[in-house]
Amino acid sequence: MPLVPRLKAAAVERGLFPDDGTVHAEAAFALVRDMPYRRASSRDPEVTIGEWRGTCSGKHILLQALLEELGLPTVMILATHEFTEASSPWLPPSLLAEVRRAPVADVHHFLRVQPRAALGPQADWMTVDATWPLAARALGLPANEAFVPGRDMTVACDPIEVHHVPPEVDPMALKAQMLAELTGEQRERREAFLGELMEWLERELAGS
Repeated sequence: MPLVPRLKAAAVERGLFPDDGTVHAEAAFALVRDMPYRRASSRDPEVTIGEWRGTCSGKHILLQALLEELGLPTVMILATHEFTEASSPWLPPSLLAEVRRAPVADVHHFLRVQPRAALGPQADWMTVDATWPLAARALGLPANEAFVPGRDMTVACDPIEVHHVPPEVDPMALKAQMLAELTGEQRERREAFLGELMEWLERELAGS
């Protein structure tokens, strides 16, 4: 079953999308963006839909597949970055204390998308980031309100180095290589930090 109707069926079942609605790029973006920010059991797009949750990796692997199914060329982007007080002032007190002690290194996923491919290879490539649910804007997170063709979105981090992932390369394998360049302590801090971040967002956004 193609992913677009699978996404629609899951959204309709959850009361998040009208049964007679059309899943175009704008709707696909909104549905993926508003999935809870939690890791699914894998980054497989069907699993992300089935479990209806994902972090930046799972959400953007799914969104890339959906947009390409809808006929929009895409490129996966991996960006190194650090959680710091300056880059993430919205963090809760316990996590702000952690980044004040030392930045937390991470690798972020987002997309470059060409929503008007028929106009030629240089037309309207845009940055797309579906990481944070829209409800998280109330907590100060830079969630993106809408997919507007040709309009760049705000990236959920402050990128340091940006890597375009070739179509033949598994983005998760490349991300694993990039994370392997961190020290063991850095990887342990990252895991603990992201775990607490996910738990905090789940508590704050419960019922939203």
